[in-house]
Amino acid sequence: MWQRLFRHRAAVYGGILLLFFYLLVGLADFVAPYSETFEDRQASYMPPSAIHLVEDGTLHLPFVYRNVRVYDEKEMLARFVEEEKARFPLRLLVRGEKYRFLFFSSDLHLFGVEAPARLFLCGADQDGRDIFSRILFGGRVSLMVGLFAIFLTVPIGLLVGGISGYFGGWIDGLCMRVVEALMAIPAFYLLLALFGLTYRLEISPTQRFFLITGILSLVGWTGLARVIRGQVLVIRELEYVEAARALGAGPFRILFRHVLPQTASWVVVSASLAIPGYILSESALSMIGLGVQPPAASWGNMLSEGMNYAALAVHPWLLYPGLAIVLAVIAFNLLGDGLRDALDSKQRV
Repeated sequence: MWQRLFRHRAAVYGGILLLFFYLLVGLADFVAPYSETFEDRQASYMPPSAIHLVEDGTLHLPFVYRNVRVYDEKEMLARFVEEEKARFPLRLLVRGEKYRFLFFSSDLHLFGVEAPARLFLCGADQDGRDIFSRILFGGRVSLMVGLFAIFLTVPIGLLVGGISGYFGGWIDGLCMRVVEALMAIPAFYLLLALFGLTYRLEISPTQRFFLITGILSLVGWTGLARVIRGQVLVIRELEYVEAARALGAGPFRILFRHVLPQTASWVVVSASLAIPGYILSESALSMIGLGVQPPAASWGNMLSEGMNYAALAVHPWLLYPGLAIVLAVIAFNLLGDGLRDALDSKQRV
């Protein structure tokens, strides 16, 4: 299986990109030049910082100039120009805002520049917050919500689908009627309704994160349960299951020891392909203001500024969080396709 997976180059590239993303968001406090809530109102909508190597024909280590806001009377808008009076070198392992990582506290950051210059690799938003830093912190919500939702939906789907398919009869009918009732409800509108009921609650960003995860899991396990039921209906009639039953094994021992493990390959593929849907759902909810609330960052609420066409036309760097969403979703889909091909029993030699 691993050999087939590694021969699937697109899946390997997707997996490497995901590992890179999760490494960055896990070390966001160290990698990001600024904290999640840092803001400089004088840098509102500052464009991405230009990194220079040459000044007056002389080669230097990477540096930036300070950007200052000026008002263009002709175009009747404010814009930023580089003040070339002094160079501000781009330094590695610089001191900055303090943060806590696991059991340690530190103020060491991977890179940065000295004040009053600002290093905004992806520009700044309306409040003068570094978009690059907030993409890293926002990834902790947008990337982790899919994983946490899968950890809830897979056990529920396996349990309901397995019991329904193995025991059959009225148990199967009851379980499937519940599943069909939940599937008949439009998932996104159910999410909107549930969030509308909890919108005015005074809850922390962490509590809202788990609320999002729980609501996504509530509507996400039904499809998995139906597929598991269909597989269990076939597996329970196989000879080794009949042998276990003849030897006196109880129904739950047979179900959890001999039947459900045979669905593992499909569950792995299904989980990897379902995570992008959870990422997009969380992003959509946050973008319309029903998910994670500012100043806490998520890729969705960062994109909400891009809903203003006038601001987006002048400040296109507001779409960088959308690029992160696209790359993450593509990476998960590529990895899921590779896992599906690698675990396909018809391709085994």
